[in-house]
Amino acid sequence: MSKTKCFTMFAAILAVLIVVSVYAPLAVGCGRWDRKPPKIHWVMQHPKVPEYEDSVLVLAYITDSKSGVANATLCCILNGEQKFEIGMDRNGSLFFAEIPALPYNSTLAYKVCAFDKAGNKACSGEYIYVVGDFHPPTITFIKQFPAKPNYNETVMVIVNATEPTNASGVKELCLSYSTGVDWTTMVMTQNGTMYTATIPSFPYGTTVQYKVSAVDHAGNIASLDLCSYSVEDQYLPVAVFLMPKNGSFLSKTVNVTFYVYDDNLCEAKLMLDDVLLNLWNQTGTYTYVIDAVALNDGVHELKLRALDKAGNVVESTLSIVVDNTPPEVAILQPLDGSFVSGLVLVEVLSDDANFDHIELTINEAVHTWEAKTQIYVWKTAEYGDGEYRITLVAVDKAGNKAEKQVIVVVDNTAPTINSVKWTPETPTTNRTVTVTAQITEIGSGIRSVSLWFKRLGEEWQKISMALQDGNWTATIRGFEEGSTVIFYVECVDKAGNTARSAENYYVVKAVTAEGFAGIPLYWLALAVLAIFAVLASTAYYLHLNRRKRTPTATTFLASSL
Repeated sequence: MSKTKCFTMFAAILAVLIVVSVYAPLAVGCGRWDRKPPKIHWVMQHPKVPEYEDSVLVLAYITDSKSGVANATLCCILNGEQKFEIGMDRNGSLFFAEIPALPYNSTLAYKVCAFDKAGNKACSGEYIYVVGDFHPPTITFIKQFPAKPNYNETVMVIVNATEPTNASGVKELCLSYSTGVDWTTMVMTQNGTMYTATIPSFPYGTTVQYKVSAVDHAGNIASLDLCSYSVEDQYLPVAVFLMPKNGSFLSKTVNVTFYVYDDNLCEAKLMLDDVLLNLWNQTGTYTYVIDAVALNDGVHELKLRALDKAGNVVESTLSIVVDNTPPEVAILQPLDGSFVSGLVLVEVLSDDANFDHIELTINEAVHTWEAKTQIYVWKTAEYGDGEYRITLVAVDKAGNKAEKQVIVVVDNTAPTINSVKWTPETPTTNRTVTVTAQITEIGSGIRSVSLWFKRLGEEWQKISMALQDGNWTATIRGFEEGSTVIFYVECVDKAGNTARSAENYYVVKAVTAEGFAGIPLYWLALAVLAIFAVLASTAYYLHLNRRKRTPTATTFLASSL
């Protein structure tokens, strides 16, 4: 609020206080019966026409000759809808209240209502005011891009203008520009809190003037002083490499493609390791072919230099790596011509100073890795038996390739053990047993055949079987009488497939002895026993007869005596 407004308000309040001091004694008094309401002598406000930033002071002079004024209230209606009340303070008979600042274009209607101590009410007439806005917007920021424009280059002007919170608000900003004859005006585009407008491009040497004005919704206008700039020529020539890319690895033939441009091009030079290759004097896209085979392996620098007639110079450089040496490559496992089965570990290796990747191909299935060494698990069970070609290709970053191939035979079919026989089928004590087996193998071929055996209750023992007359043969050593011997045949082919026969067994019997002339010993034993029995019976009989004869002789001898 300005100093003038403050002084005016102070003078008004002082005048009101003087009037109140004169008339207040006349209004004092009360009666036992008071049916007359208070008297509102006058109501005034300050300022008369408030702005969005002004609070409004309402003064009312109120008296009551009997019971006295109890209180006064300021009853307000904002924009015809929102009602609110403000209790008024007092100084004797002078009542006052302050209505807070309101936004621009707000309409406030108010009246003063007073009550005496007897409860009688009096209300003033209605007073109305509309909040105004008498200040223009403030332009806080202005910037042009670029600060020094070149020919054929537009200029963007960015402006920020603001108004206080409760003001009418910025309506629009306008940009006017001139090249010395007429003025052209355009409404600026709002983008967030900023406003932008674009001045078109002009030829070199043109002086452009422009100014900005801001208008709020209350019609207040703010304008800035003139701004100006001169169109310059600061464009550098364009000189860019299109191919190859910086850091590219190259071999054999190198196609260097580049683009040069300037409205006033003088010349363009292409150099390799600071050695001039060729010159051009026109804008355009060019391709120059370099024979990389004639270059040493390693890093080389390409340089493109463009000069215009104004003396502006630009250089563009890139590095290339020449590599005419192919990678080293090897398939470590499996070996060429080997037989494989089941899960096969394919171990590959490559080496190169600029290694990129390796490609492993098995039966048209391609696997790619960016590591120099790799172990791939080949599930041969998913493939049929037969011959397969494993191809390893190593590629370096320059595109050089090296290839290695091996051929292997997949054999996932185990041999067939057709029959197992042994003789004798019932061996006797310490008698050896010969085991024979007939085996068929139509794939990789038989690597080994083994005979596994053990006496019941002991550990397994293994012996190799030999091929004899088309049968695989091995001998089991002899065992003691009553031994139970278990055995089976195991065959492994060259691909590692294993076949195993069913387990067989035999029990070692006792040795049977033979008598004379082919008579078995047990018959001889029976005959001996029979003879012994006859002899024993005869001896016993003779013994009995002898005892019977002995008493007679005794009697005879006694009689003789």
